[in-house]
Amino acid sequence: MTISFFSTPEVLEAADGTAQLVHGLAPIAVTAALCGPAATCACPPGDNLAIHRLLAQAPEGSVLVVDAGSRTDCGHFGELAGMDAENRGIQGLVIAGAIRDGGALAVLGFPVFHSGFAPSSCAKERAGSLNEPVTIGGIEIAPGDQVIADSDAILVVSATDWLAVAAGAQAIREAENGLRTRLLQGTHLSELLDLPE
Repeated sequence: MTISFFSTPEVLEAADGTAQLVHGLAPIAVTAALCGPAATCACPPGDNLAIHRLLAQAPEGSVLVVDAGSRTDCGHFGELAGMDAENRGIQGLVIAGAIRDGGALAVLGFPVFHSGFAPSSCAKERAGSLNEPVTIGGIEIAPGDQVIADSDAILVVSATDWLAVAAGAQAIREAENGLRTRLLQGTHLSELLDLPE
């Protein structure tokens, strides 16, 4: 599977107002980054069975997007789930809720954007919803919507807009790669930008 990764600045510029910004979540590491279509679930309070069900059926290349009610009283996702997700080709996790095993997940390198940390386990009794739209940080995210996240931001682009936005982001990347080449050759940034006098 070929996966195109773009940074949030590239996507935000290319989207020209069609990307939505998710607030209130933090990356597990400054290097955490993901880009893929959403696979969604919602968890009942204190229960993470829905995440396990989603993990078992989410397509390779997808991003797990979980509405856990922003609860921070239990860790909804941890190291073992992260290892399984990596083995399944999942691109990362965006969760409105707490996670556990933060250090181990950071060392694993699995990209996670979360509401906080909690060491206690969740119950596994009620499945909640799977593959239905969820709302995180005030933004509704439907299955298949593109999720792009890095240390700068978390963005959501509708599935119908993504091909055009991705093409624009690729063009921006190629133009900036040209600037990077010139900078490596010793040209100063002020010489490359059309700055006002």
